[in-house]
Amino acid sequence: MKLQRHFIAGLLALLPLSVTVYVLAWVYNSSAGIITTLMHVVGLTPPSWLLPLLPVVGILAMLALIVLVGTLAGNYVGRMLLAGIDRSFKSIPLIREVYNAVQQIAHTLLGQPEVHFQRAALIEYPRKGLYTLCFITSAEVGKRLPSLPEGYTVVLVPTSPVPASGMAIIVPTAEVIPLEISIEDALKYVVSGGFILPEPKVRKLLEPTQPPGGLQEAEG
Repeated sequence: MKLQRHFIAGLLALLPLSVTVYVLAWVYNSSAGIITTLMHVVGLTPPSWLLPLLPVVGILAMLALIVLVGTLAGNYVGRMLLAGIDRSFKSIPLIREVYNAVQQIAHTLLGQPEVHFQRAALIEYPRKGLYTLCFITSAEVGKRLPSLPEGYTVVLVPTSPVPASGMAIIVPTAEVIPLEISIEDALKYVVSGGFILPEPKVRKLLEPTQPPGGLQEAEG
C-alpha cells in the first residue's frame, strides 16, 4: 500500500513535467520541419550549419504570424477576411463543433470579456445541499426591476468547459457566498471541469462587519 502511494505521488510529480517537456519538444521539432518544407518548396536546401537554428527560426516565424494575424484583425479588411474564414469553418459539420469549443475557450481565457464580473461566488444550486460556482454580474437588482423585491442578485452559472454557455439566475443576495479568489482562477476551475481547484477563503455575503446595502463591488 505504501509503495502504491509512493508510485502515485511520483506519477503526479512527473506527469506535468513530462507532458510539458513533450509539448516543447514537439513544438521544437515541428518548427524545424515546417521551415525545412517551406525551403524545399521554393527550391532551397538549408546548409548543415543552419539545421540546429531552424526550430528557433520556425518559432520566431510562428510568433510573427500570430502578431500579423492580430494586426489584420484590427483593420476592416482583415476583419472581413477572418470573418469569412470563421464562417467557412462553422459551416462544416463536426469541424464546427471542435472549432466553436476551442474558440470559446480561447476567448474565455485570453479575450477581454464584454461583461465584467464583480466576483466569483457559490450558490446552492440546483438544489439545497449542492453548491455551484457562479459569477456575480449585478447586485441588488430589485432597485432596477420594480416588480422584483429588493435583496436579489443576478449571477451567471457557467458550464464546463465553455463558461460562456451558462445561464443567468436571480437569487436572494443572502444566499450568495462570495469566494475570495480571482475571476481568472474561477474560470480555470470551470474550463478544467473542476480539476484545477483553487484554495478559496469563503465568507458569507452578509456579515455584521459589512455596511448595509448588500453586495459590494469586486476587490479587483
